[in-house]
Amino acid sequence: MRRKGIRFNKHSVIVTWLISYISVLLVPIMISAILYAAAWHVVESEINRANESMLRQMEQAIDGNLAGIERLSLEIALNRRVAGFINAQQPLTDSDYYDLISIAGDLRVYQVANDFIEQIYIYYKNSDTVLSARDHIDSRALYGRLREKDGTSYEEWKAFFDKRYIQEYVPVTMRGDGEPVKAVMYAKSITLDHTDQPGAVIVFVIKDSKLLDNITPANQASIAVVDKQNRLVASTGFDHNPAAPVYDRLANKHGLLYETLSGKEVAVSYTTSDSTGWKYVSMIPAELFDDKMKTMKLLIYSSIGLSLVIGGIVTFLFLRKNYNPISVLIRSLSVKSGISFDEGSNEYGYLEEALNTTFAEKEKIDQRLHRHRDAIRSHLFQSLLKGRLEQNVPVHESLAAHDIRLTSPYFAVLLFHIDHYGKLDSSGYPDPRMGRLLHFIIMNVVEEVAGSRHHAFTTEMDDMLACIVNFGAEPDEEELRRIAAQVKSFLLDHFHIRLTAAISGIHQELYGIPRAYQETLEALEYRLVMGSGEIIRYGDLPGSDTARPAGSYYYPLHVEQQLINFVKTGDHEKSSAMIDEIIGINVSGAPLSVPLAKCLMFDMIGTLLKTMDEIGAGGKRDFLERVNPVDRLTGCETIMEMQVQLREVLGEVCRLIQNERSQEQSNLLSQQILSYIRDRYNDENLNISMLGEAFGLTPSYLSKQFKAQTGKALLDVISMTRLEEAKRLLPDAKLSVAEIARKVGYADINTFNRIFKKFEGITPGKYREL
Repeated sequence: MRRKGIRFNKHSVIVTWLISYISVLLVPIMISAILYAAAWHVVESEINRANESMLRQMEQAIDGNLAGIERLSLEIALNRRVAGFINAQQPLTDSDYYDLISIAGDLRVYQVANDFIEQIYIYYKNSDTVLSARDHIDSRALYGRLREKDGTSYEEWKAFFDKRYIQEYVPVTMRGDGEPVKAVMYAKSITLDHTDQPGAVIVFVIKDSKLLDNITPANQASIAVVDKQNRLVASTGFDHNPAAPVYDRLANKHGLLYETLSGKEVAVSYTTSDSTGWKYVSMIPAELFDDKMKTMKLLIYSSIGLSLVIGGIVTFLFLRKNYNPISVLIRSLSVKSGISFDEGSNEYGYLEEALNTTFAEKEKIDQRLHRHRDAIRSHLFQSLLKGRLEQNVPVHESLAAHDIRLTSPYFAVLLFHIDHYGKLDSSGYPDPRMGRLLHFIIMNVVEEVAGSRHHAFTTEMDDMLACIVNFGAEPDEEELRRIAAQVKSFLLDHFHIRLTAAISGIHQELYGIPRAYQETLEALEYRLVMGSGEIIRYGDLPGSDTARPAGSYYYPLHVEQQLINFVKTGDHEKSSAMIDEIIGINVSGAPLSVPLAKCLMFDMIGTLLKTMDEIGAGGKRDFLERVNPVDRLTGCETIMEMQVQLREVLGEVCRLIQNERSQEQSNLLSQQILSYIRDRYNDENLNISMLGEAFGLTPSYLSKQFKAQTGKALLDVISMTRLEEAKRLLPDAKLSVAEIARKVGYADINTFNRIFKKFEGITPGKYREL
């Protein structure tokens, strides 16, 4: 619509159109010049990224397979038959040949377990015997099959294997009935306790084709793997020659450089393995860059031509409509707001009405947002903790929108995990509404305690409570401990709620909050070692400054053998004491990391199962299905809980061994007493006196005879029988703890709780949670 008084000058529009058109053309021309200048860099980066991605994939695949071979070498070295043949001497006896057959069978099993391995040899220096899965030969025969190059003499070859300790990879050539095949040899010495013995060497042979199997080079690339001695380990597309890039030229961990090989310029991308030090090299012709540039030039010229056409049309249309902006605005408002514009009415009055309507809608939206403010703030804090903020909205604007003011650039995070619901957990399974109430109580307590000196913002994170602390004064880690201690003490005193608190380090700026949250998660995970109900600082977690060597724990072979001996005899008391001693040594010194603590526990469980295999205990499959030791440990949250479960498994193993050894010696009386207890364990009056009356014996004599025949106290057997049934019923959520106590023969729930904790180390309620 055109208002009166507005005139349209065609000449000025044409001049303006020409000026705008020329201005529009300057933009694509400048952009094209910049694109052309950066095109080479873009193409170079694109090809290099593709090569680096392929090299990293190849590195991860090869390193993973080599790590598996190294683990397999350790397993072979620990094989008793393999280690036992080291002392054999020439001439070999019939017994030695029998051992060779057994070891060859083991090697076949190891070889089948890893299809990456072409062959496994064990070279026994003392007897000059080389054993494989297929045959046994001497060192000269192995020299004929495997050596690095044709010019290597037997003495040089043997000097390599005569070294005191070997653990390295060597490129070799396999010589057999057919054509020579390139391969990689991994040699590892078997460690001996006596240094004066010659020892043995385990040799793994891997074809170089297996190293690069399923690796497809991109961009016409040639691939090579070079070790630290600049030896070509494997390659596709070219052979190693003096003109190829050497190891020392590839000085950095990864990079890109240009070389001239055979008169052609090539781009060399490379990366270095952290585990082996090998260089993974990709070489592509520089011609590919020119081909990419041709495509880029065509795109640039096409964009300039397209800009000429589109720029002219857009400029013309824009100027044509520019004379009447009010009309365009009114039409837009009429369509989007739903308020119709009557012909001949006042445009400014219409705009005023439309704006008033918009402001009224905005006020309603603000009221709705205010009602959901807490939920939105909580979502913002969760995004801050996880580092998932909206990229197109500045974080400071989001904070200001929620009326969140920060007093300093220093932040820390507290994370609270509810270990026991206290008064809100009367039945063992708290009501969800009570859980929400509990979270509300904890959030208010945390904000009240921390808010006295600092700004605190709380939110729920995966059934836990997280608190972001913005320090009001100088940051102090002891202040964080004070806050956590006061919150724990208040909730424990007033609601009997037990918490585990994790404290992060102090970080600067908002972008340090996600890192602080990750630190609290790591600290909270460490309650596996420290136990629940503790305050765990991230700074107190074990690091590189601990006294124990990194990646280790105390469980030497002689200690394990001693434990095996105790278990073999069925001596539960000594076995349990030794397990407690091992755990005490590992926990009391330099603190264990969480993964090492789990490894220690599973290692000791493996010792118990291995002992059952050594003595040939029957019913192992039924034992594993009934006891399920692995699932028991997996479900534990702390070392103490793992220790309790480990004792239970130990008790089951010792009982199984004792039962098998005393089955023939136990007489009819003990069996009848046990049967009587199993049939009447739910009788509240079942005790030693009742048993004496049933069997016509005095209680003291009956108890003494039972202890002599079974090695167990009669009262303990009654209690353990009842507790075994109680543990079977506890997972059933339909039954309360009091009902279960009555079903197993305890009229008083307090007596049941006391006896359960005495034998199991935890209360029935805690056992049900686990």
